[in-house]
Amino acid sequence: MNLNKIFKLIGFGFIIWLIPTLATLSVSYLDALNYFDVISPVSIAVTVIALTYLYFRDINENYVREGIMCGIIWLIISMALDIMLIFLGINKITLIEYVIDIAPIYIIIPAITIVLGLYRNQNQDTGHV
Repeated sequence: MNLNKIFKLIGFGFIIWLIPTLATLSVSYLDALNYFDVISPVSIAVTVIALTYLYFRDINENYVREGIMCGIIWLIISMALDIMLIFLGINKITLIEYVIDIAPIYIIIPAITIVLGLYRNQNQDTGHV
């Protein structure tokens, strides 16, 4: 794995965490928590789809492996940064609340990257990319 690819994975992982975090924090500061359940998964999905598309533009083989790898890396980055905010006291929830209420939403990340990897792999096999 080359250095450029590592920086892209980490940078995209940070962006995938940052955009939904800013979106959900803005909702919580506006006292619109009833929209949290919608804004969080939608912002994660849109961000992951866009960045997975950009990531796969430079990939020419092993699409499924790449989809699994970037999905897991981005999942770990998002959860690690969330947990850091909890320990710093910025996020006002407990770790147990996080594990029950928020962490399961992040399954969206590898679900999207793996499906797009499978899609690219299928299209490669049929000659349509």
